[in-house]
Amino acid sequence: MMAFQSVQRQFLAHCRNPVQHAVPVGFAPQGAAIYVDLLYNKFNESLELCFPVTRALLGETAWQHLLKAFIAQHRCLSPYYRQIPDEFIAYLQAEWVSNHDTPYLLELAHFEWIELALAIAVAEPVTAFDGVVNDWLNCRPVFAPVLQLLHYAYPVQRINEAYQPTTPPEQSTHILGFRDRNDVVQFIELNPATTRLVDILQTGDCTVQTAIEQIASELQHPEPSALFTFGVATVTDLMQQGAILGAVREELR
Repeated sequence: MMAFQSVQRQFLAHCRNPVQHAVPVGFAPQGAAIYVDLLYNKFNESLELCFPVTRALLGETAWQHLLKAFIAQHRCLSPYYRQIPDEFIAYLQAEWVSNHDTPYLLELAHFEWIELALAIAVAEPVTAFDGVVNDWLNCRPVFAPVLQLLHYAYPVQRINEAYQPTTPPEQSTHILGFRDRNDVVQFIELNPATTRLVDILQTGDCTVQTAIEQIASELQHPEPSALFTFGVATVTDLMQQGAILGAVREELR
C-alpha cells in the first residue's frame, strides 16, 4: 500500500507540474498527458468563467503561466469544483508573486470573485418591509442579508483594456456589494462619507441619527444636525437601489 501511495503522489506531482516531475515508471507518456490536460482544462474552465476581465487583460500566455503556477504551487483545501475560484484567490493573496506590469491584478481578481461569493452566499429569506420610511433619523436601516463593504486601492470597477493604471490614485475605491430582493448581485460605488455611514450602521446596530452624530464627532463638526440631511438622503438612496430593505424604529426594539 505504501508503494502504491508513493506512485500516486508521483503521478499527481507530474499532473500538477509535468515540467519538473517526470512521468512515473510504468505510465505511458501519452496516457499521462491526457490527465495533465484534463486537470488544466477543468481548472481553466472554472477560472475563466469567474475571472473574465483578469483573463482578458493578462492575455493567453500570461494567463496560462499563472494558471499553471497555481496548479503546481497551491495546495487546495477543498475538493469541490465550485470552490476552485476561492482557492485561486487564496493563492493570489498568500503565495503569488505580484507582477509589476499589473499591480492591480489581485484587487481586480478579488472584485470579480466577490460577485460569485455574493451570488451563492446562503442567507435567510428577504423580509418584506414598507416601501416608505418617514422618520429615518429614529430608525435602524435593515440591509440586504447578503452584503459586503469593499475597499480597494485601485478603481477595479473601471479597469479594462483601455484603462490599466500602474499606480493607485490618491483616493481609495469603496464599493458596496449586495444581493437584492430578486437575488441579483449589485455593486454601488460609494464616496468616503457614505462608506463611513454604511460601516457604522452595519456594525453599530444604531439609528441613522446616532450614526451621523458619531461621524460628526469624528470630524469634530460643530453642528451634527447639519449632517442629518446627508444621512437621510443617503439611506433613502440606498433603499431605492436595493441595498437597504427597510427600517426598524428604535422604540420597537
